[in-house]
Amino acid sequence: MNPLVIFTFLSNPFQWLLEQLTNFFSGVGPLAAIGAFGLATIVTTIAIRAVLFPIFNWQLRTSRRIQAEQRKVAPQIQELRKKYKKEPQKLSAEMNKVYREHGISPFSGLTGCLPALVQMPVLIGLYNAIRNTTAANGYLSTHHLGRSFLWIGDVSQSAVQNGNWNTLFTHPAYFILPIFAGAFTFAQSRMMMPPPRPDMTDQERSMQAVSKQMSLLFPVMIFIFALLFPQGLAIYWVTGTIFMVLQQYYVVGWGGLKVPEWWPGANRVTALSYPKPEPAPALVQAKAGKNSRSASNGAKPSPVAAADAGGADGTGASQARPTAAAGASARPASQRSAAARARANRRRRRH
Repeated sequence: MNPLVIFTFLSNPFQWLLEQLTNFFSGVGPLAAIGAFGLATIVTTIAIRAVLFPIFNWQLRTSRRIQAEQRKVAPQIQELRKKYKKEPQKLSAEMNKVYREHGISPFSGLTGCLPALVQMPVLIGLYNAIRNTTAANGYLSTHHLGRSFLWIGDVSQSAVQNGNWNTLFTHPAYFILPIFAGAFTFAQSRMMMPPPRPDMTDQERSMQAVSKQMSLLFPVMIFIFALLFPQGLAIYWVTGTIFMVLQQYYVVGWGGLKVPEWWPGANRVTALSYPKPEPAPALVQAKAGKNSRSASNGAKPSPVAAADAGGADGTGASQARPTAAAGASARPASQRSAAARARANRRRRRH
């Protein structure tokens, strides 16, 4: 038995809604020309995503708070691991104490996952409703309406079936939905990732590397599925992913997705945005040292300038000698000792 069957109890009301919307759009001339079932899928997907938005918003806020607190306590946890390296029980007790002080519980990660578990049966029910409607003996086939959408001849067939392998590459329009599905999936995956920070631990770096690999692999899989599955499902996926990207942008901004500066809203920052990564401490210290050296060099008066200034008021001779003496005393000790030995040798030769 398929374990996903328990989540399909919502497919019947969603399927009924899709059928009613398809009938309605089929009776409106301009909308029927665009594609009744495609429009019904878009409207249903947006409506369900809008209803789930408060849950999605709460999930993001919870996960961001947990991540922020974990970043705060990371230095303390590292110190505790060094201090109690050979005392695992003591280490566990101290770590739990720090976590309690910052409101982090062992089930904090599960709390952030609960909204996703709530959304799962709803989204799977919608998926099954679209699949049943576009099936070979489904509503669209038996009623012979709303099967086309824009350039797609039959939404109940895949892009490969609509164009077949011989004409698929000669009609690039069949690639539009799969490309959109993969591109928006990539954008949404990257927006969920935090930007890299110079103070990241090895564990965080390894986790981010895995996330980057998945953000590249998953869109490719979605692109292939959008080619092989019915185009009605591709319409659902593209619509839902675009809505997710807009939700993510509204709540947390661009996240880990890099966008060019000229892009509208490229610098958008919200209360839940990831903090911008600060420069590495070594780089900051190097810049600070360079600035202090340049400042000290600029503030130090030149010996020649001091001598000229002294000569202008009639005391140049008296001030030039101290300057020369100061210059001689400022020479390295090795040079002074070598000069002293040379003078001693000259005196011995005279005698």
